[in-house]
Amino acid sequence: MNYGDAVAHLHIARRVFDCHQPRPTQLGSVWLPLPHILLIPFVQVYAWWANGFAGVIPSALAYLSACAGVYRLARHWLQAPSAALALSFFAANPNLLYLQTTAMTEPLFLCEMIWAAVWLVEWRASLDDKASDSGNHNNHPRQLRLLWLIAAALVAAIFTRYDGWVMALLAWGSIGLVLLRRGELRSRAFWLASAVVVAAPVAWFVYNATAFGDWLYFVRGPYSAKAIEMRTAAPGFPPHPGWHDPWVALLFFMKAAELDAAVLAWGNVLLVLSFLGTLWAWFTTCQGS
Repeated sequence: MNYGDAVAHLHIARRVFDCHQPRPTQLGSVWLPLPHILLIPFVQVYAWWANGFAGVIPSALAYLSACAGVYRLARHWLQAPSAALALSFFAANPNLLYLQTTAMTEPLFLCEMIWAAVWLVEWRASLDDKASDSGNHNNHPRQLRLLWLIAAALVAAIFTRYDGWVMALLAWGSIGLVLLRRGELRSRAFWLASAVVVAAPVAWFVYNATAFGDWLYFVRGPYSAKAIEMRTAAPGFPPHPGWHDPWVALLFFMKAAELDAAVLAWGNVLLVLSFLGTLWAWFTTCQGS
């Protein structure tokens, strides 16, 4: 069974070519385009579009890539058995197991976020390697390659979900801060890659302005989340629990996170185990160093 959003993602990808006026603007204005672009080759098979299988292919591949990224990230601090345990917690998440069989955007975004984290960690380590062995110039190409991989992951995230815009700002800002503290902010590669990262949201603004006459059409248009929320709110009632109430909103967020992690009572158990596991990993890493 698919969410209504998953069905809509399949339809958007299909209508880019299967419509009276095929054109790029059929990608719409609210949802970001990359998930739909990745779906386009698979929805051309009518049966795959009709039964939803077209959505499985990119989502399942993103899920597998994310699993590989989690293990690689864990191996930077943990031994293989512990890294495998961390991977099992991620891979066996029931919510993710379901989502990777649909056309939802979460598996793709998780994949981009994880690999951005992997390459950020490796990029930072490459700076230390460069400082500890100043005579070794073989590390410089690797450092540049990692910088461009991070930029590519962030651009992909920007075109996948709006959460990616915040992630890109924080991740790329942290890179700039590290380079500033090391006196290397004049790096030509950094500024060129920065221009590419900044160009991604600007391209979305330009697309909305050109196609729909408003550069913020995705925020304030009739199909925006805000417009739909206000249209569907019951008269005299707030659009959702937690409306202008941060405490209630936090309670709903925590409960949703708990239910996403595991079924019912197991959510609290998993939360405690994850916290203890993080402390144990931090302690053993400090002891080893």
